[in-house]
Amino acid sequence: MNLIDHLLGCAYGQALGDAYGLSTEYQKRCAVADTYPDATQLIPFPNYVQSQHSGRWIRGDWTDDTDQWLLLMETLSKHDGDVKIFARKLNMWIRHGFPELDDFGGLGLGVNVAKVVQTEGFYENPLEASRNAWESTGRQAAPNGAVMRCSASAVVHYNNIDKMKSTAIQMCQTTHFDPRCVASCVAVCLAIAYIIQSPDDDLESLIGRVQQETLATLGDALLPIYREEFLWYTGQDRTLDDLRLDDDKVIGYTFKCLAAGFYGLRSTRSFQETLNDLIRQGGDADTNGASDSYNNHNNKKF
Repeated sequence: MNLIDHLLGCAYGQALGDAYGLSTEYQKRCAVADTYPDATQLIPFPNYVQSQHSGRWIRGDWTDDTDQWLLLMETLSKHDGDVKIFARKLNMWIRHGFPELDDFGGLGLGVNVAKVVQTEGFYENPLEASRNAWESTGRQAAPNGAVMRCSASAVVHYNNIDKMKSTAIQMCQTTHFDPRCVASCVAVCLAIAYIIQSPDDDLESLIGRVQQETLATLGDALLPIYREEFLWYTGQDRTLDDLRLDDDKVIGYTFKCLAAGFYGLRSTRSFQETLNDLIRQGGDADTNGASDSYNNHNNKKF
């Protein structure tokens, strides 16, 4: 594959994974199996069985995950990653969505992003406001609303790793200040960038490099218990059963979404088959699907 195919594959994979995942979002795995009992068949797209939740969107549409990816892409490509401009874009999107797509607002907006955007001082100093919002949770909130959109940083800055990492960190911290969220974004972006740069490298060696560089980048900001978690969730032996993606208590945990992405990266099945396997797990399936955008089928393509 050439460079443009890698970049477009990442972009289209983001939107398709998001849109396909909406078909089972917030469902239990057993409920998905009841609706689609033949596990050897792909969940039909876009003609899946709509739930009360997914019925809020037009069939085949993506959700807030890709909307925010587009906002981030605009900020990076036109405004050099200015966090204040990203903050304003988020506000406008929450209020109006994308009017050119007949949106009426930021449909699917997550609790964490809504809270941060409403925090005093967000537009003047987004990073400080985001940190204050995180600290108000006892430094516990680590949802997946940043890792779902972060691949835009890799698409724009794949050939400048230092720039990519600093951009991924700032764009993450604009709404998700927890170091686990930052680690998730850095790892995803590093994986994409290194695959684009060296598509023929041994995959597990590449992932090991990503793991170590991510931990080195976070340093002491990522507590030892979370460093161990990070390695567990990105480990080679991790299965979809291990991840329990439909566990209601931690359905939106950033490391679960990160693990979904690394599952896709390691998969030897086609992009659609891999996504089908993933979204049959239920849970936050659109966000997990969006993070599954960098599929390494045959070690050659997303």
